[in-house]
Amino acid sequence: MADITIRKAEPQDIESVARVHIQSWRETYPGIMPQAKLDSMNLEASMRNWQNTLAGDSWFYVAEVEAEFCGFISGGVNRSNEGCSTGLADACSAELAAMYILAKHHGKGIGRALYSTIAGKAISQGHKSMVAWVAEKNPACGFYAHMGGELVDSRIMMVMGCEVPLVAFRFML
Repeated sequence: MADITIRKAEPQDIESVARVHIQSWRETYPGIMPQAKLDSMNLEASMRNWQNTLAGDSWFYVAEVEAEFCGFISGGVNRSNEGCSTGLADACSAELAAMYILAKHHGKGIGRALYSTIAGKAISQGHKSMVAWVAEKNPACGFYAHMGGELVDSRIMMVMGCEVPLVAFRFML
């Protein structure tokens, strides 16, 4: 078993977070997201996005395996989404907003450790349910189902003029 460290994200993590974000998208989303989106991702824009997340009210944790930065997770109070098919996702009080782990570190328990950390944070703040929106064709859908997520909703996200179907997994905490 790998030596996994999960800790709160800090300002000095932002560049590593942005690099993992971009690499994870490029590893996971060919054929799911428009290639133009994957090609246009850049470090500066990603760093600004994650700096805003860190500065806000989000829960934000990073993962390291044997001192190598390999992934992260963020979440917080659930954001409302328009165009949902059932509305059940909006009924969840917490949201797992993003979780990215480099492909070479899949299968090492990092996802489970990150999920457990953010679920624990949600529970500690009185939340009873949490939602994760995932691209319908993302192979990580199996992970979310394995972690106890129930498919409860769907919607379309527009990415560079292309429709990307999303599904919502609800976790009862």
